[in-house]
Amino acid sequence: MSGTLGTLVDFVRRWPYCVACAVLAVVLIGGGVYLHLEVRNLEGILKGRSEEGEAMLTKLIGGSSLRQELTEVRSVTRRIEENLVVETNLAENLWYFYKLEEQTKAQLPELHQVSSPAVDKSPTFRRVPYGLRVVGSYEQVAAFVQALETGPRLAKITTFACSRADASGASVSLDLNVELLGKR
Repeated sequence: MSGTLGTLVDFVRRWPYCVACAVLAVVLIGGGVYLHLEVRNLEGILKGRSEEGEAMLTKLIGGSSLRQELTEVRSVTRRIEENLVVETNLAENLWYFYKLEEQTKAQLPELHQVSSPAVDKSPTFRRVPYGLRVVGSYEQVAAFVQALETGPRLAKITTFACSRADASGASVSLDLNVELLGKR
């Protein structure tokens, strides 16, 4: 081994400039390869961060509209909650129908709350059924039905039957079964 090492030492002493240049070239090539690989790695990280930034910017731009939509949803939910009926509050529930009668000038000769269905699958809401008869001119009865459908209470007409209330046909009788949405 000393022969090989001795030959190497003699070579370095004889050509010091060439050996220094060769060592420097190997170090610089190694550094260049390392930097090239590091640049690729950093480009991948930059691409990921840029995508995150674009996504964040999109969320920030849409954030104000999301807050506005959330406010509107909360407002609608509050209005729905305020317009739910309470099954045990019979006077207020019947008064709703009598207000419609007063607005439309139709007559309600029959109005009664029917017992609620025993099996109601909704955990938060309950159906509160009513049976009623509306009598009046065709326009008055139609106005009553329209007021019932478009009023603040959430109503569903389950069945109806229409007939003439008198022989002359001037007035119409409409029997309705209606379900109002109520609190559980």
